[in-house]
Formats: sequence, C-alpha cells, structure tokens
Amino acid sequence: MGIMDKMRKHMGLVMIILILAFMVTIVFNWGSGGFEAFGKNRDVVGVVNGEKISIQSFYQSYNNALEQYRNAGIKVDARTSEAILQQTWETVVSQTLWNQQIEKMNIKVSDEELYYYLEANPPEFLQTQEAFMTDGAFDYGKYMNALRNPQGNEWIEIERYLRENVLPYQKLNDIIVSSVVVDEAEVLQAFTDQSVIYSAEYIEAPVHLLPDSIFEVFEEDLLENYEANKDELYKKDQSRDIRYVYWLKVPSSEDTAATLYNLEDIAFRHEEGEDFNELANIFSELSDDKTTGELGWFNLKDIRREYKDAVSSAKKGDVLEPILIDNEYHLLKVNDTKRTTEGREVNISLIIRTIDPLNTYDYFATEAEAFTLDYESYGFDKALQNVDAQFDTLKGNFSKEYPYFGALGYFPALAKWAYRSEVGDLSTVYENENAFVVAQLIAIVEESYIPFEDVKPSLERSVIASLKTEKAHKLLKEAHNTFVNDKKTLEDIAKGNEYLQYNSLSSTINDLPYPYGSSPVFADVLRQLSIDKTSNPFETGRYGSAFVHLTARSAIDEELYNQQYDELKQALLEEKQMDAYEAWMEELRNNAVIKDYRVEFGLN
Repeated sequence: MGIMDKMRKHMGLVMIILILAFMVTIVFNWGSGGFEAFGKNRDVVGVVNGEKISIQSFYQSYNNALEQYRNAGIKVDARTSEAILQQTWETVVSQTLWNQQIEKMNIKVSDEELYYYLEANPPEFLQTQEAFMTDGAFDYGKYMNALRNPQGNEWIEIERYLRENVLPYQKLNDIIVSSVVVDEAEVLQAFTDQSVIYSAEYIEAPVHLLPDSIFEVFEEDLLENYEANKDELYKKDQSRDIRYVYWLKVPSSEDTAATLYNLEDIAFRHEEGEDFNELANIFSELSDDKTTGELGWFNLKDIRREYKDAVSSAKKGDVLEPILIDNEYHLLKVNDTKRTTEGREVNISLIIRTIDPLNTYDYFATEAEAFTLDYESYGFDKALQNVDAQFDTLKGNFSKEYPYFGALGYFPALAKWAYRSEVGDLSTVYENENAFVVAQLIAIVEESYIPFEDVKPSLERSVIASLKTEKAHKLLKEAHNTFVNDKKTLEDIAKGNEYLQYNSLSSTINDLPYPYGSSPVFADVLRQLSIDKTSNPFETGRYGSAFVHLTARSAIDEELYNQQYDELKQALLEEKQMDAYEAWMEELRNNAVIKDYRVEFGLN
C-alpha cells in the first residue's frame, strides 16, 4: 500500500497541478478522436516531440475553456479571451508532455489503486446524484454500498476515465515530488522568522539622499554605457504601420429614439390603468427586484444624484421624463411624498430600459463589409469616401505583446494580423468590444537602434544611479570604520553626515520595516549576527547600503514551536513540492522539441 500512502499525502498538490489539464483532457482526448485523425500539416497547430496537435482539437479545447469561464459568470472580453487562448496552448503542450512521460515510464493503474481512489475520493458529480443523497446531503454509506455491490457495468466509464486521465498523472506527480523533504532546521528557521523579535540599530546611506549635482558625467562614459547596453536596452524591434477605417460601437440616435418610444408606450399603458410596478416586472431589463419596481422611501438628500432634480419638484403620482444614465434610461414614478423632521421624503418606483444598439451594430458590420468590397473595385481612398466611418493611421506603437490601438482599445487579433501580413494587404473585418475595423498594412519598419541623442537623458540617469550606489557604499564603509575605531554611537555618526540616516527596529524577519522587508540580504545579515555584534557594510539593492548592530533577540518559544511544527512543515513541504514540479516541468519543456504553428492560423 506504499503508493496509496503517497497518493493520499500529495492529493492536494496533485489537484492544484492537474485541474486545468483535466479540464482540457476530456475534450482533447475524447472530443477530437486523437491526433491520428488529421494527417495534413495545414490541420496542425503545433508539434511536441513529433506528436501533432490538430487545429480542430485545439479549438475544441479553447472553446471548452471559454465555456468554463462563462459558466463561472466571468465576462469574456478581448483581453480575457486572449489570455484563455494563450493558456490553452500552454495547457495542451503540458498535457502532451505529461502523456508522453506517462507512456515512456509505462505508468499503469492497478485495480487496487483504482478502488482505493474511488473509496477515498467519491467523484464530485456522483456526490450530487439522488441515489447517493439522504435528506439533501451526500450519503457516503449509500455510495460505498453501490461501489461494493455493482449491479452491472455502471462503473465502467467512471473507472476508465480515472484510469486513463486522473490516476496516471497522480502517480507521475508522486515520482516528481518523491525526493522532496523538509528537515527540522527548515521548520525551525521558518518559525524563527515569524516569531523571534530582533532588536537592532543601523546606519543606512539611501541613494535618494545623494543629489545628482554632486556627480559629474562625461560624454565618453555615456557613449560607453550606450554601446554596452545597445542590444539589450536600445534596440527597436521590427514594427508595423497601418491605416484603418473603424466604426465605434456607440448607440445611434435611432437606437435612443427607439428606447424612448418604448418608454412612452409603457407610460401610456400606466395612464390607461396598468400598475407601474407590474409594468416594471415585465419590461425592466434588470431582474433584481431591489433595483426596479418599487424602491421605497428616500430622503431627498440621500436619493441618487441623477434623480434628485427631477424628483425634488415632483408631486404624488407623477411619472417623470426618462433620465439617461450611461446606456440606460430610467423611468421614475413618484408614488407618494411626505415631510419629516429630516426633510422631504419620496416613495419612488423605477423602470430601466437599456439602449439596444444591435441594429446599429449590424449596420456597422455591413458598412465594414461594403468597404472591403469597394476596396477591391476602387481602392482604399475611394472606398473610404463611400462609407460613413472614421479613419486613422498608426505608425508603430503597437505589437503582438502590446496590442493597443488608440480609440479601438485592446485588439490582439488586429495586431496578429498586422504581423503576419505583407505591405498592401487589407484585413478582413475585425471586431472587439469597442469597434469594427478594417485595416491596411502600409509599411514594415525593420529593427533598428534608438539614436544615442534620443536616449542620452536616460543614460545620464542610469550612469548617475550607478555612481550613487558606489558613493553610498563608500560612505557606509567610512561610517563603519568610524564606529569600529572611534567608538562613537551609530546615532552620532549619522548626525555628522547629511547623506546618512540612523534607524532602529524591533521586529520579526517576516515583518521588517520598509524597504528592507523585500531585501533578503538584510534578513540574512540579521539571522547571522550575534547579540552586540555589528555587520560589515552591505548593499541593499537599489536603496543604497547599510550596516547593522544587533542589540537583542528574543528567545524561541519552544511550546509554541511544538504546537505549530506540523502545520509549518506541511506548508513548507507543499511549497517545495510545487517548486519541484515547476522545475521538472521547465526542464521537460526545455528539453522538448516544440514547434508552434499558431501564427499560420492567426493565433499568435
């Protein structure tokens, strides 16, 4: 039963690692019929160690992931769908690599392992089945009775899925993390960092105290820095210039008129005797009863500001003119009014109708298609004259990694098109949340270097920053020598130099004061110091330099340590297991031959 104990031990980590892969697996393996179904390269979106990933199976995985997001109530806009698209690729590649490793290591699942898993981990979808419920709750006894006494082949599909798509991954994961251990010294260190109080005083030389004016920068130093960092910092990638016509997705006056006409009809029906709140239940486009219908009593000073002017002069029974808020019209009725010691109060009811721009959007889409047809016959400029659209030119300033297009907003599909097209190409009609657009690629600008003169100011800042770091460390070494040789106090030494600061602390390692809470060097120095000892000067990253004198350190609470030992050890173990998995996965990817053809399908 050794494998069972390991499975139980790592179950939480396994589920974290595999949950996304399992989401894809069902579609990836069951929905596409396998890789062999597609033999032509034009159907292949990628290859992993010689194993093909078909575009059909990739899209099925992507659409399945989109559906998962929508079912969770997450709005899928252009940014989210792009992130899901990229995550789908990473997941499918990882899934393929895992499958290859499982096959390479000949990992199989025994009947004993399968039964143990079903016994210890009732599948979630079975826990909601009526046959296993008692008084609305999952009944483990009923479940086990069915597991131990099968009536036919009802378990075959469940067993097959677990045997092929769950347990092999858990066994492989056990192999990956089997060498991970946490010793007592690591647990003690973690406990010490969160509970032991260090009291210390220190001198620091923050670089921000050093003025730029005390440093002299020479032209040759700037040129030398420029040449040394030219490829890394000042190289401009190949870019694209486009011109495009676009139709912003804003409701037209006709959309607004249609919504107002609809509200007029509702108000007329109320005048004819229909109950306003019943009309709200029928026609309001928000289902929340607290949002529409009768809203109750409000003091005028507390009422929504958009309502205040109209309501303040209204009488009991008045139906007010529709109020436009964002893309909604709010139709209010004043049911009653009264005066209290707090001022005038009103009881109101509300109907909300959203401006429906679908007809306008359909018109924009048609106009965009018409532009592409006119372009074929008359060229870009003439086609632009024939449509009611906006026009713009964008020279560079966007990339596949930064796909922003001014008024169009985030538009990854347009950026991808631009980077796979040739000069003169016209795009199809693209659409995102903000607009419809048709673009033409007008230039490909080859990679180049930003001229020295253009980056000279930033180079000066960079060189001065390096000089400040050197100066700060030199000041700290001088202050340290003074402390050691002249026996002055740290506070007195700092007072004698405007570029030094004296500070003290009393905190745990995990709660060090800013900016040293993120400085592993500062924490290590404190850990290694003995009481009443002083460190050597050390650099603290981009903040400057410091040295520390430890004055006290609280004792370790042995009783509390023993109480928290198991919890700390488990947390450290899970962290190290995750690190081990990530390192293994990175090595697997680095050693794999992965061919990415997504660009041929406009996916990258």
